[in-house]
Order: sequence, then structure tokens, then C-alpha cells
Amino acid sequence: MKNNSDVNTTVDVEKMDANEYYDKAFMPQVHVIGRFTMSVAFFLSFASVLYFLIFKKYTLPPANYLNVFLAIGSIGLGLWLTEPLAFWPTLGSAGTYISYLSGNVSGMRFPVALNVQTASGSDIGTPKGQVITIVGIVASVFMNLIILTIIILSGAWLINLLPEFVIASFAFVMSCLCGSLLMMRFYMAKKKSTSNLWRQLLYLGISLATKILIDTFLPKLLTFALLIAVGTTALVAYLMFRRENQQAKQAL
Repeated sequence: MKNNSDVNTTVDVEKMDANEYYDKAFMPQVHVIGRFTMSVAFFLSFASVLYFLIFKKYTLPPANYLNVFLAIGSIGLGLWLTEPLAFWPTLGSAGTYISYLSGNVSGMRFPVALNVQTASGSDIGTPKGQVITIVGIVASVFMNLIILTIIILSGAWLINLLPEFVIASFAFVMSCLCGSLLMMRFYMAKKKSTSNLWRQLLYLGISLATKILIDTFLPKLLTFALLIAVGTTALVAYLMFRRENQQAKQAL
């Protein structure tokens, strides 16, 4: 039999509409599960090192480990801060947890999330958009596993069958992917309103201008150029949001 607290919880959930359930039950569960799985992945990432230390008895001076950590940290710090900030508005909380646990965020998870949202006409801030994005990203993870398994088992044989010009064209895959993502974003903004399209172009211009200024005049900040560009664009967007809210309140 259920105790009283279980019964009350069940009744409360049953009385919630979709939006209330999304805010009060679904999203808290997402963060609990997401933080747990990311914590497990964090500790498992050290499993190979512990294996060599404990079972193989391979040891190095502590300074070596520190030097490697500092070297990787100095290169990756900008990406660690920038990528979640840049991708979260499209991936959502659950999508971000799944994407960074499975990997290949910019090349697979982000395009899939943007595609399913565009096709369904839903936004990540809605329950529908969040659920559709989760389903799309999870499906892409399984497809990745299938494709990678095939490539690993027969990749060398397949590559030998391809002509040289096809192999050379792989160098342009990332540029084409970025271009298609931008076009999808602009198309989705234009469908909502023309002002949204101009706003997207404004954000893109601010981000590019910030990146170019840092590259040209502040080369010492190159490691954090992407972070500063994204942060500047987010700050401008927030200020515009605040101003529009104030204008709407004054109009009332």
C-alpha cells in the first residue's frame, strides 16, 4: 500500500496541467538525472589512469600530472565555458546533459535539435519543444552508435573505394554544416516575424565583430575570443529584452 505522502504526490501530479508538470516535476527530474549521470561520467573518465596506477603500477612525478592538466586546461577553458552557453538555448537542459554525455555536440546533436524544432514549429522553452528535442537527440545517439560501429568495422575498406576528390571534400563539411545551421535559424526567425530575422542578423553581426576585434587588437585573449563574443551577444540580447519589457509595461 502507498503511504499518505505517496498518495498526495500522485494526486498533485495528476491535477497538474502540462505546463505546470513541466515546470514542477519534469525539469527538476531532468536536473537530478543529468547531474548524476554527468558526475558518474566525470569519475569514469579517470578510470584508465587509475587502472595504470593501481593495477599496472605505472607512476609519474606529481608535477607531470599537473603540467598536463594545466596544458589541457589552458586550451580547453574557453570551450568549456563557451560551448554550453552557446548551445543551451537550442538544446535545452535535458538535451545539453545528453549531448555532452554522448559527445559530438556541434556536429550532430545541435543540428538534430535545430532540425526537429524547425520541423515541428516548436520552441525549446515549451514542453512540446523540450520533449521533441530529447527524442531527436536520443535517436541521433543510437544512429551514431550504429554508424560508428559500421565505420569502425569497415571504415578503411570504404575509404579506399572513394575517389580522391570525395575525400578532399571532407575538409568543407564543417563549413557547410555551419552555413546550413545559420540558414535554418534565419528561416525559423523569418517565419515568426521579419523583426526576428533582423534581430538574428544583428546578433550574428555583434558576435562576428567582437571576434574580429579580439583577433586584430587583443591577440592575448584569443583563447577566450569565442567566450567573449558569445557573452557580448548574450548581454546585448538581455538588454534589448529588458528594454522591450519596460516598453510593454509602459504601454499598459
